[in-house]
Amino acid sequence: MTIAATAASLLACLVALPLILVLGGPLNGWVLGTALWIANWAVQLTTAKHAMKMGQTAAVGVTGISFIIRAWTVAGVLFITALRFDETVALVGAAVFLAAFTFDLLGRAIAFGAREKANAPAGEASE
Repeated sequence: MTIAATAASLLACLVALPLILVLGGPLNGWVLGTALWIANWAVQLTTAKHAMKMGQTAAVGVTGISFIIRAWTVAGVLFITALRFDETVALVGAAVFLAAFTFDLLGRAIAFGAREKANAPAGEASE
């Protein structure tokens, strides 16, 4: 199911490409947003892998800190891109990143719900 969530986010990136090109947006913005998403996703997977070996409190702390650092890093890259290079590239990059992030979150929420429903006792599954 986690693979489906990742596929949904990558699909969002792929669907965004022709939309950006048709609307005359910069290809660099799509590349930036997609690269930020892939880097964010890779760090998330690495953090989750290490958190699985920790106690619950430490795992929550590590994943929370990772989430905050990743958010600030993405915001910083987009902010610097807008100030130093091109505002349009940064805005398109932000839109692509947010689309991928949203679809990943949606996919993971659906996967979590399906897992919970499958693991629920027989009497609770019908509610």
